[in-house]
Amino acid sequence: MADQQKQDTTGALRYVSERKKREEEAAPVVMQPPLTPMIDVVFQLLIFFLLACQFRQAEGQIPANLPDISGPAQATPFVDPIKITLRPTGPNNTGVLIEVKHANVTLTSSAELYAYLVKMSKIYGEGSTEKVPVVIKPLGDVLWEHVVNAFNQAIRAKYKQIGFAPS
Repeated sequence: MADQQKQDTTGALRYVSERKKREEEAAPVVMQPPLTPMIDVVFQLLIFFLLACQFRQAEGQIPANLPDISGPAQATPFVDPIKITLRPTGPNNTGVLIEVKHANVTLTSSAELYAYLVKMSKIYGEGSTEKVPVVIKPLGDVLWEHVVNAFNQAIRAKYKQIGFAPS
């Protein structure tokens, strides 16, 4: 019973229960993680990243190719293309009517188309066949034969830029 008594501040002996005794004996323990291994790991990671990383150049050091300051190159003037429209004619659409929108000319054969294209190349001047585009546009049920003939006449007249427009 002597173990269960305790002197208070006035000097009197008081009874102390077992539960209170255990609470007083078990002082609050502060839990701290072990810091030494954690610091070691942090330094190892720091050294790893310092050795493994490649540092880039500063942004102000980016190499660039600037344009020449002598001025723009002389632009080639826009040339209106020669537009050839092929329309079916005759019974069962076996014939063709060739319309050149460039000069509102209507032709009936591929030989006339060739003569017209040669005449236009002479009007435009030397080397114009490489610069002037020719656009062939078949309409309706034009036979493929007529489209190929128009293309061949443009090639024969030495035009280099020949294209087809959707019908």
